[in-house]
Amino acid sequence: MDDGPHDSTVFAFNPNAHIELVRIGRRGIKVSVIDDVLQDPEGVAALSLAQSYAEDGSNLYPGLRAAMPEGFSTSFRAWLTPLLQRQGMLERNQVISRDTSFFSAVTTASKDLLPIQCIPHYDSTAPNLYAAVIYLCDTRFSGTAFYRHRRTGYEEVTEENARNYQLALNNDMRTHGAPKKDYINGDTLLFETIYSSTLKFNRAIVYPARVLHAAKIETQFSRPTDQSEWRLTVTALLHSTPVDRIT
Repeated sequence: MDDGPHDSTVFAFNPNAHIELVRIGRRGIKVSVIDDVLQDPEGVAALSLAQSYAEDGSNLYPGLRAAMPEGFSTSFRAWLTPLLQRQGMLERNQVISRDTSFFSAVTTASKDLLPIQCIPHYDSTAPNLYAAVIYLCDTRFSGTAFYRHRRTGYEEVTEENARNYQLALNNDMRTHGAPKKDYINGDTLLFETIYSSTLKFNRAIVYPARVLHAAKIETQFSRPTDQSEWRLTVTALLHSTPVDRIT
């Protein structure tokens, strides 16, 4: 995408952002909650309105996405890397080397969800991948919740346990049936909440991509009629790399 004339400055991140490290679940998984992320969040939200959105056919995101303009990624990685290093989410010799980032809006009505969209998910089993969400909507929407799978006790789906998790989940579906057509928003027969992050405008949350999680969406959610009703976020998948491996 060709950046507009103001894109190089609108993606300025706050050097004095407040960051809190939260340890969640039985293993104390590290999650960073960062407030006052962007210096001009209203400008970034306004920029989102000019993007071309489409349903993402490559994954199961329940809504519309538009690739972030180029100016976002370089600024975001340079700002986020030292924050995560200080919090211990990244080692001192690790950096966020690349990212895949989108403006994202949940638009799929509850009645149109696929079964897999009605339960928590993980983004990747790779240990060097992190996910980030920057909230650019108001607090009439809810935040992000993290879950434990009751049958296995898994909070993270790794390369080692992914097959067992899928087998157990299939067993759950045979026993209890498909989940209700609705966004998960709290405890169910299959999953229990281990942490819930509150949505706040210009707040970011960063977590390992293999943690089971889901956006907290109201029950019986209806498709928004226009962009003013969007639960607008920036979503990013972040690749961490040891400095000596960067070429």
